[in-house]
Formats: sequence, structure tokens, C-alpha cells
Amino acid sequence: MYRKLAITALLLGGAAAVGFLILHKGTKTHAEVAKKEILSVTVTSPHTQTIIDHTGVAGTLVPREETTVMAELTNVRILDVSAEVGDHVKKGDPLAVLDSEGLRLQLAQMEADYAKARDEATRTLSIKDTGAVSESLIMEKRSALATMKAKVEEAKLAIRRATVHAPTGGVVFERRALVGGIANATDPLFRIARDGEIEGELRVPEGQANRVKPASNVHLTVPGVQGSLLGSVRLVSPRIDASDRAAAVRVTIPSAQGLMVGGFVHGDIELNPVTALAVPATAIQRDGEGAFVWEVDASNHVVRHAVTPLLQRDGMALVEGVAPDLRVVQRAGTLIRAGDFVKTVEAR
Repeated sequence: MYRKLAITALLLGGAAAVGFLILHKGTKTHAEVAKKEILSVTVTSPHTQTIIDHTGVAGTLVPREETTVMAELTNVRILDVSAEVGDHVKKGDPLAVLDSEGLRLQLAQMEADYAKARDEATRTLSIKDTGAVSESLIMEKRSALATMKAKVEEAKLAIRRATVHAPTGGVVFERRALVGGIANATDPLFRIARDGEIEGELRVPEGQANRVKPASNVHLTVPGVQGSLLGSVRLVSPRIDASDRAAAVRVTIPSAQGLMVGGFVHGDIELNPVTALAVPATAIQRDGEGAFVWEVDASNHVVRHAVTPLLQRDGMALVEGVAPDLRVVQRAGTLIRAGDFVKTVEAR
């Protein structure tokens, strides 16, 4: 019996020893695992950087200055049209001829009336010194003569206006005048691109319009024209169009050869440079609260730091809301959580 008790005690002691060893070994393993779970992250500090951004927008080719040619007579038939779309015209060139037959008849009548008034004025003045006519009658005859002379000159001017001349040199890009049609003083007969200058009118969204500055470079692409054309911003409209929430930006094109008014144009506009503190684009995270970066504080704990992204280019992002001495996790992964204790490695 004593032998059985001794064996039992021995077995229990061995089991306890084995349990202690197992427990001790397990505790060591957990400590090692905990030690291995401390993440190592690469940190960097924001630095000042300037980014020149671009925006791609579409638009239309338009005349730099458009001249509208109107008839100076009303309800007159068009007899002849001598200008076609695409013609290069000089200032003063005849474009169309209007019917002036009625005007010539009026002129003939007015010239006859003028001759009559002149004769009456001459007779009245010839007897002025005799006292047979009053001073008021003399003034009346002189006034009538001047009035008729003015009417004659007006009729001659109307006849000259029957020939429609180009008010400026350029390229005719629209013709509405038709032989046999009726011209009036409200509908244009022709539209001319002054001096043949054509430029691009680009539509820039209102969020970027204030960053477009005069003289900025613009790379233009026009269907049917090989390669890209280099232009420059001539003016930025101060008005946002309510229909498309965009501003008109006029772009000067040095060589307009082969360009057609109304054609499509795509422009890549160089925007005003932006200077701010920059962090790697991989450092920026987003959640329901907005954009943020992971900051490592003085005790090597991870802290969520909200930022406002501005621009991104070539792997770097300009942001607001950071300081130059901030330690930012360069590449944040899904394993990082706020409050984590980490080891840091400075980025090269």
C-alpha cells in the first residue's frame, strides 16, 4: 500500500513539474509574440514644395475680334453679293450692292427742289437793297435753300450706302446676304474675323478659374491639325456663366493657319503655382470624417491628424493643417490604428 502511495505521489509531482514547465514556456512565447507585434513604420516630416498644376478643358475657336457688317438702309433689295465665306477682304472692299433706283429718283427730285430754292433765294437777294423785300423773307429763303441742300447731300449719302463696304480687313466667316433678299438695319449681312485672327475660347470650371492668370502657357489640340499648338492666356472673364458654371478664357494662338471659326479645341492650361507643405501622397488616408495622416507623437504612439489636401503631383501632396516638425507615417497600411505603439525609422 505504501508503495502505491509513493508511486502516486511521484506521478503527481512529475505532472506538476511538467505543467510548470509548459506554463513557463507558454508565458515566454506570448512575450516574444507581443514583442514581435510592435510595428515598425517609416516617418517623414512635411517640407515646403511648389507645384505647377494643369487643367484640361474644352472650348471653341472664335475670332479674336468679330466685325458685324450691317446694311445702313432699310427694306432695300440686294442686287449683288461679291464676298463669299473664307474670302480675305480689305477695309473698304465692296461686299454687296443694294437697289438704289428709288434713291436716285428721290435725289433727282431733291436736286430740282434745290435748284428752285436757289433761284428764289437769288432773286430775293437781288432786290434786297431796294427795300422791296423784308429781312424776314430773306432769312426764310436762305433757310429753305440750306434745307434743300442738306436733303440733297443726304440723298447722295444714301446712294453711296447702297454699296456695302467692309468696315475692316479680315476673313469673312459668315455670309447671310442673298441676291434678291431684303436688307435691313437689324440683320447682319456678313461677319468678319478682324485681321483673320482666331483664338480659343476655353470654358474653365469656376473652381479653377481664379487660378488661371494672363500669359499662362496653354497647349492646344485641334482636330485636323497635326501636333499641339502653344498659346497663351490673353484674358480671363470675371463672369461665371450660370448655364455651365464656367468662365470664358481667351487664348491667343500665334499661328491660325488651318483653323476654322467654330471648330472644337482642347486646351491644357498651366494654372497658377501653389506653394504649401507637402507629404507623400501615400500618407494621406480618408474616412467618414475626411482626410488625415497618421502622426507619431513624442511617445511613439500613433495619432490621427486631420489635413486638407490641396494638390497632388508626382507622388507628393500639398496639404494644409500640418507643421514642419510633424512626424508623419510615410505609407500607412490597414494595420495601423490610433493609439498604437510603434517603432520609427526616418525616411531617407
